[in-house]
Amino acid sequence: MDKEVAAREVLAAVGGAQNVLTNTVCMTRLRVTLANPKEVDFEELNNAQGVLGTSLRGNNGLEIVFGPRMIEDIYKAFIALTGKEAGSDALFPMSRRGTNMHVQINTERASQPSQPSADQTTFINDADMSRLEDLFGKKDATSETDSSETSGGSDWRLLVINGPNINMLGMGSDDGHGDFSTLLELCKQTAKDVGFARCDCFQSNHEGDLIDKIQDAFLLYEGIVINPGVYGTSAALRDALRSVSIPAMEVHLRAQRELDEVGAACIDTKSGLGIDGYRKAIIAVAQHLNRQ
Repeated sequence: MDKEVAAREVLAAVGGAQNVLTNTVCMTRLRVTLANPKEVDFEELNNAQGVLGTSLRGNNGLEIVFGPRMIEDIYKAFIALTGKEAGSDALFPMSRRGTNMHVQINTERASQPSQPSADQTTFINDADMSRLEDLFGKKDATSETDSSETSGGSDWRLLVINGPNINMLGMGSDDGHGDFSTLLELCKQTAKDVGFARCDCFQSNHEGDLIDKIQDAFLLYEGIVINPGVYGTSAALRDALRSVSIPAMEVHLRAQRELDEVGAACIDTKSGLGIDGYRKAIIAVAQHLNRQ
């Protein structure tokens, strides 16, 4: 991937250099403050090369999520294009108080996928792939290969919803669950591998936002994966899931002793598996849809 091209695409999507007030960087994210957030073309931004997701912070803050192996080069290219060195965080408070992160990722990319390097994670293991081949059908080796069967020809759309504090993964003590950007990448790759044409991710620390997102999913998505966090006991979330009648899987990073309210409205719950629970949940949703 050309890092300079990626930086140019991002800059164009956020409204150009004149709309960028400050920029900073962390391990996986380019952080910018904007003069006018309404100028951001989120569809264009989410489809830019290398972008895994976008996150809103406050009134003017925006985070663009990249992988850790590319963020430094993209940041340098972004500085060269904007002419702005790393700015003060005064306009971009990063404290845990008063923040509300919304992340949406789009799995469609115009560029050809690159070959995975030796240190990249394989999200679908051999046992899971064997089950998927049995489920979706494996073409005979002597027959002509249809590219639509190997590149996610389905029009299924998946919504991944995360509740409070999931966006803080990897930013505190190391609890063995990985970080948020890894979680996003896992969801993106797994959804693509099992045939979803689109995977959108949303995160909020507020219960009402989660309810609104579930309701907005009606007739737009074929499947939902939800980690409600501490809102797992919410009867309102349970009722929202039941009202839209979209097959849903619940995920909890840590083991749950008993079924909660959200789980009661879902096909099943994957708990105690860390972020790998998302992979298993996405596969389970695909299996369920295929049986319908």
